Amino acid sequence: MKTLLVIKSGYPLPLRMPAYREFFRLGWKIVVVDHLQNQSLRFADDIIIHDLKNINELCNIILNRVGKPDGILTFNDSALVQTAKLAEMLDLNFLKSDIAEIATNKLMQKKVFTFENLPTPKWVEINSPDQAIKPLEDWNCMVVKPIDRSASAGVGKIENVGDIDSAYENAINESVIGRVLIEEYINGPELSVETIFINGEHKVVSITDKITTEGNTFVELGHSTPSGHSKEILEKVKELAIKACTALNINYGACHTEIKLTEKEPMIIEVNPRLAGDCIVDLIDLSLGINLYRFYGKLAVNETITLEEITPKFQKGAAIKFKPSKYNEILVSVDSTMIDYPTWLEDLSVIQELNVPMPNTDSNAGRIAYAIATGNNGKDALKNADSALSSISFSYKEES
Repeated sequence: MKTLLVIKSGYPLPLRMPAYREFFRLGWKIVVVDHLQNQSLRFADDIIIHDLKNINELCNIILNRVGKPDGILTFNDSALVQTAKLAEMLDLNFLKSDIAEIATNKLMQKKVFTFENLPTPKWVEINSPDQAIKPLEDWNCMVVKPIDRSASAGVGKIENVGDIDSAYENAINESVIGRVLIEEYINGPELSVETIFINGEHKVVSITDKITTEGNTFVELGHSTPSGHSKEILEKVKELAIKACTALNINYGACHTEIKLTEKEPMIIEVNPRLAGDCIVDLIDLSLGINLYRFYGKLAVNETITLEEITPKFQKGAAIKFKPSKYNEILVSVDSTMIDYPTWLEDLSVIQELNVPMPNTDSNAGRIAYAIATGNNGKDALKNADSALSSISFSYKEES
């Protein structure tokens, strides 16, 4: 039996459970390492609670507890560097730690993209709110973000000088290392490209259309695949995603690359060298019959993947739609009018506990329910997911 080491369990748990199910189907022993006790650990064959900052001690604990594992992976940007360092200590397949450090730093990514002449929004690192005033005057609208976070944490859109101070404070408070990046806001549709690195090159598996909030934050409220854009546009998007991954010297695993469309050309926003979140992996499986959890795991334990395995088995649409939280309110009851699940509905779940404060709506943590559906195409599937989510009524009260 092969042993797979998972560094950090994946958040939120309901959206990562298909990964664990697939690993168990493959017959592997699953060891989860996390710094906090949490509900997902009950699904592991073995658990190790340890501070991820102390890699040397953690490595010794792993070897003493389970011996040398056969593979290692993580779903979290925040654990990529630690996972890479552990992989080097344990002589396991993964990204090299120096590559992981660049790929998890938005500022370093921007420098690489600029050096390689890849189209990306204008950007600059700032050390105080005042340094954002002139760029805002030049750009009219900009995005403020911590250079080392994911899931839209600390990210804000700014159009007025008066909003700079609060946006800067929010971003720097979310940054682990206390550094902030600003970039010109690009108005246009956003897509994500999922690739996997096999036979020495990045292969595009799927392209997903995104729905995000329209205010000053960028909470993702939906994803649908396949993308509804023209073949000509999607070919340009594929080409840019592969160039971006290659520029960052990523030569292992999977990448989740975010791209925005402009009238002139696609623009690279960022590359995340791990599997996508928000059940995009599940959407790809429903849409194409390609299970990226299986292949991500197989790469980790050094099993071969063929091109035939990542070739679509069928073509249909799949989508997920989220219900946003209501900050400063408490969810007190949930009622659904749906009696029977239609054949196109794959999942309909409420992930917010009753009678406890709901999360803020300034990141992807601020969502309380979701629906996953299939359809004839991505647009059709998204319509079905929205219909399913609308069948649930939510009752709230103000937080005292």
